[in-house]
Amino acid sequence: MQLTVIAGFGVGDIDTSEIEPAVLEIAVEPERGRVVDEILLGHAIGGNFRCTAEPIPGRFRIAVGQYSDLDRLEEALAEIAALEYDETSYNAVNIYTVRDLVSDLRRQREEAVARKETDTIEDEIATGIYGEGYLEY
Repeated sequence: MQLTVIAGFGVGDIDTSEIEPAVLEIAVEPERGRVVDEILLGHAIGGNFRCTAEPIPGRFRIAVGQYSDLDRLEEALAEIAALEYDETSYNAVNIYTVRDLVSDLRRQREEAVARKETDTIEDEIATGIYGEGYLEY
């Protein structure tokens, strides 16, 4: 399995209340595509993340949002890694790689949420939402 983060979490524009999702790409052996698709779909429902199969067999994209369950994502990725793991492969993705990736996603998401909240407050102050006199010095 090859696992790539295509896009990290983003703050987005002022009109959206949620952060932009992170996007991952998974590439597996084409013959394992159906099994991987079933694993992803099974976890996506309970984990509140989106997954789509790419036109190329064995490739999938996963969009992880602000309210996605990263523990469920980790479970799905660990199952897929177990299917594909080969100790002799230089690019092998194992459970430790999956845990590190999910931990990093968790940290990035927390940072993006904090930035979004800060940006929202700053925008509200700048537009005078907090009433007259608030910005007087």
